[in-house]
Amino acid sequence: MTTARPRPLAQDERKAAEAAFLGTPFDPEWSSAARVVYEGIVLAKMERNTRRAAEQLEDAKVEETGALVG
Repeated sequence: MTTARPRPLAQDERKAAEAAFLGTPFDPEWSSAARVVYEGIVLAKMERNTRRAAEQLEDAKVEETGALVG
């Protein structure tokens, strides 16, 4: 089995990745490939934040009741 080596990101894709991590807007001058990078990172961050919020809520419920609440 061979694994393909990922290609390096283009300059605008790197800028899009940085913008997504920093929470700054997407530059419409960037390519569609840069948009895919940007939106992928934004979505992953949103999913992570949602998961963390759910875990914190569950932890608060456990602390409040002393038992796991379903």
